[in-house]
Amino acid sequence: MRDTMIKNGDIVIGSSGNTVLLEGSDAKFQQAVLCISAKLGGFVYDRNFGSKVLLQDKTLSAKQTELLANESLAKMKNTYARVKSVGRQITIDLTVDDITREVQINGNL
Repeated sequence: MRDTMIKNGDIVIGSSGNTVLLEGSDAKFQQAVLCISAKLGGFVYDRNFGSKVLLQDKTLSAKQTELLANESLAKMKNTYARVKSVGRQITIDLTVDDITREVQINGNL
């Protein structure tokens, strides 16, 4: 799997002026983070992309947030989230193909 690297919502451009590409597990992790952090229905080209995590009008419990995150990841094989904390930042242990990384996404602001 390959994907264009996205950082802080922008495509990353390398020193040569070309987009930076991610491959393998890095690309899969980026796709999973985008899937959790994007608001469901907010992507004009695919209204089924994203999650309900950031559509809530209040801060959910870690368990509720985890259920919504994993619902959005259901179509991604061998990928799941375990929410460690919620608030202004949501901290997640994200596992893709038996590799776990801690990631943070913006919570309710």
